[in-house]
Amino acid sequence: MPPSRKRVLLTGATGFVGSHLHPVLVRRGFDVIGGTREPEKARANAPDRQFCHVELSDRASVAQALEGVDAVVYLVHSMGASKDYADAERQSAETLRAAAAERKVVERIVYLGGMRPRGRVSKHLRSRLATGEVLRSGLVPVVELQATMVIGGGSESFRIVRDLAARLPWMLLPKWLRSESEPVAIDDVVEAIAYALAMPLRESCVRAVPGPEKLSGREILTRTAHALGQTPRMIEVPFVTPSLSSHWIRLVTRANPVLAAELVEGLRSDIVAEGPTIWQELPYYRRISFDEAVRRALRAEQDVLPGATRLVESVLHRLAQ
Repeated sequence: MPPSRKRVLLTGATGFVGSHLHPVLVRRGFDVIGGTREPEKARANAPDRQFCHVELSDRASVAQALEGVDAVVYLVHSMGASKDYADAERQSAETLRAAAAERKVVERIVYLGGMRPRGRVSKHLRSRLATGEVLRSGLVPVVELQATMVIGGGSESFRIVRDLAARLPWMLLPKWLRSESEPVAIDDVVEAIAYALAMPLRESCVRAVPGPEKLSGREILTRTAHALGQTPRMIEVPFVTPSLSSHWIRLVTRANPVLAAELVEGLRSDIVAEGPTIWQELPYYRRISFDEAVRRALRAEQDVLPGATRLVESVLHRLAQ
């Protein structure tokens, strides 16, 4: 528990990571205020949590939300909202950076971004990295945490993987699925963020948040399929382009078109931790294995799926066999 009750503004509070993080921070003694555009809707869905209105494109709104705040957890991203999401993300980061500096009471910002790939950098990852650079260029110290795919119930990227693994008895494997990444469990990401809020900090820093295994795209799909009780047949087809792949992903899954294209683009190069990791500062923490993370994610999504959706999932599963 923190030595004094710190007040944390959690932006992106109703999203995937924010929803998992909020109760953990409260249990650890933080006073958490969820920042959202629709606080009334958020309160209706989670009446036991505190929320405030914040519009990251409006400096006055951000300044008001920062009143009395000791730290900010920045989880906001706009991918899928529009084709111009990179500009929106930069502007939001600049607004928060300026407002936090003006308040002079904000001690730190913890930002969850993405890792830099070894090769081509997708538009999505360029935007996530640029957001971190904007925040770290301000007066308030920033802990930038960088992760690849986060595995958990509610993760859009994992849902795409799950749908592909569940619905395709035959899988076409383009060459780009050989690229490796380090998918990480949502519980581990939450642990990293909670630690970043309390760790000693004099100046901004970047820490990778890798999972415990380096896995190719093929291995991620195969092991997810096995968790679903599936054994798909694999056929390597090097001529399938990322653009074509994103189209069939949109047909087979429920993916947002922009999200599908960005996910495929981001898998074209290896994305593995090459700098300091947060786990080097938590040597006794044991990360969750990929297979266990998948099992937990599948259980979580099964618990929240409405009956009609479960029926559709069951039919699709049978058709895929």
